[in-house]
Amino acid sequence: MSNLAKVALAAAAVVAVLFGASRLLPSASGPSGPGAIQPSPTPSQTATPSLAATPAESVAPSLALISPGPVCDGTDRTGPMEPGTYSAAQTADTPVPYTVEVPAGWTLTGGCGFGKHVGADGGPTQDEVLFSTWNVTHIFTDACHWNEGTGVIAAGSTAADLTDALKSQLGNEASATTDVQVDGSAALRTKFTISPEVDPSTCTSGDVRLWPAAGPNFSGGFCCSPRNSVVDVRIAEVNGQRVVVLTEYQPNTSAQDLAELEAIVESIRFDKTAASPAP
Repeated sequence: MSNLAKVALAAAAVVAVLFGASRLLPSASGPSGPGAIQPSPTPSQTATPSLAATPAESVAPSLALISPGPVCDGTDRTGPMEPGTYSAAQTADTPVPYTVEVPAGWTLTGGCGFGKHVGADGGPTQDEVLFSTWNVTHIFTDACHWNEGTGVIAAGSTAADLTDALKSQLGNEASATTDVQVDGSAALRTKFTISPEVDPSTCTSGDVRLWPAAGPNFSGGFCCSPRNSVVDVRIAEVNGQRVVVLTEYQPNTSAQDLAELEAIVESIRFDKTAASPAP
């Protein structure tokens, strides 16, 4: 999985590396990204040795089985996950804590999302599926030819505000919006297909980029969707906060993977007693 960062002309080389490394780049301020996630402790579970040792000189994350304990602790970790209940803490990018059930065969991505069929280098594949949550405060007006200086707009404060903003974003083809619920909270659901006319290799830094991290914080955000991929966005309002629940899949995604992806969304349980973060 891979997400991003871009600062200025002088940092262009660094940016290219970051974009090729993580769909869900955590914010530079610390362990945020889609959420600071840690699995709920299970007495019977024990730590498992690394499945594949990574040479010291390599920048690739080690693929160690993710076992109970903190996983979003400021390190860019990627690895297979034990099935079970995981929890997301309240962070700048996750305004409402929640728990979620992850089945077998899924991977924790570098930015604290969950993926399946993740590329060996952390980048997207043609059959990848992805789950993540976000606090979206701003979006890029053009998902392909994005510009952090002039191509960023505020996304309002309601689910309708963000839905309308995303529908105006160039590079996507939006479905009709439907009223749904996420863990009993009202939400708006829209599917955004990355236009088949968009060639990611011709986009800024070679990547499609939908939004920066909350703030906006341009060191993080969601990016790097392949052409024709579907970004299914459910925008819920919980505890007076707007929460984006995102899933992504590809045209050839199997029925089983789609069912698992939907089951993860249906398993979300928000902490309805959590206090709203300070402005």
